[in-house]
Amino acid sequence: MGSTIIEWVGTGSAFNPALGNTSFLVYGPGSDRVLLVDCGTLTPSRLQESGWFDRVTDLAITHAHADHIGGIESFSLFRYFVKGDRGDDRRRLHLASDAFARNLWEHSLRGGMGIIQDADRRVYDATLDTYFQVSVSQEVRIPGLPAFRFVPTPHVAAMPNWAIRFENGVYYSGDTVETPPHDADLIFQDCQFNEDGPSAVHITYRELRETVPPEIKARMHLVHLSEAYHDHNAKADGFAGFVMPGQRFEV
Repeated sequence: MGSTIIEWVGTGSAFNPALGNTSFLVYGPGSDRVLLVDCGTLTPSRLQESGWFDRVTDLAITHAHADHIGGIESFSLFRYFVKGDRGDDRRRLHLASDAFARNLWEHSLRGGMGIIQDADRRVYDATLDTYFQVSVSQEVRIPGLPAFRFVPTPHVAAMPNWAIRFENGVYYSGDTVETPPHDADLIFQDCQFNEDGPSAVHITYRELRETVPPEIKARMHLVHLSEAYHDHNAKADGFAGFVMPGQRFEV
């Protein structure tokens, strides 16, 4: 396997649309598979603008907040009705558990995707499998790309949530209140800049700055950025930096 490219589609928090919703692509030379990790409300339009929309073959989802799943409906309906994805042409959707797959469909997607009709106006009940080849496993292998596993991590109490850890040493925190593992080679870590309040469901920038060892911070790139990131100098604080949309990393 050659080098893997990680290309960021968006790096903003749910409340910073200027940077898009935090999501990224994973691809590499010699592979026709392109993985999209998370698909927030703003993600499909950014994929269209960058020319990546038709190239995505696989999606992996970390949790059910709209800035991570809100674009699945528009992505799926476009693929189904405009591109005609059926059978083996359906994109592959990787989820960590059967319970998460059921909840994603029943509580987030079914309202807009559950009823479809054909050219003769005959109505059908759709399922998640109508739109995707659904794969449920905490260990994921996609030909030509580094394998990865979903790692449970706390975000909102009682809400299923996962980080993603790739076999090539890359770690993506998803959304979490935890510090990252110290043995990862390249870390993409979410953070928040406010210290308290109802949105205190991410680890804070201050806590990362003050508690993570310098050698770990030097491998840590920060994502899920609110507008407050303008008020901080990540590199001066020992981090590898803030990630911007379109930024690429070769691993």
